[in-house]
Amino acid sequence: MNDDYKQLPTPEGLELCPCCGAKPELWMYIDNENDRTTKVVMCATSNSIGPQDHVLVSGCPLYMPNDDHYMPTEREAIKYWNEFSKALTSLQRKNRAVESPSRPEDR
Repeated sequence: MNDDYKQLPTPEGLELCPCCGAKPELWMYIDNENDRTTKVVMCATSNSIGPQDHVLVSGCPLYMPNDDHYMPTEREAIKYWNEFSKALTSLQRKNRAVESPSRPEDR
């Protein structure tokens, strides 16, 4: 198996990463075993975050997103990323607006 990623020019209009706020990048994934390619938008944050130390894939959780993000075309990958980003950002705002119970360390 010799799968590969190739970075593509990143288009304008991509939402920032909804997890860490970094600029995303557009990539082509080449699956040599099945002779097909897909496109994916990924977060550019590959450096370890917080306690991550020598984990297989460190960095932002969207640095290597799940299979749902891989699409046949660039346009579909960009649309998926933007919709996912907007939905996650909206969910964060909603959840942060709800008063959270006090934590023991805040007492």
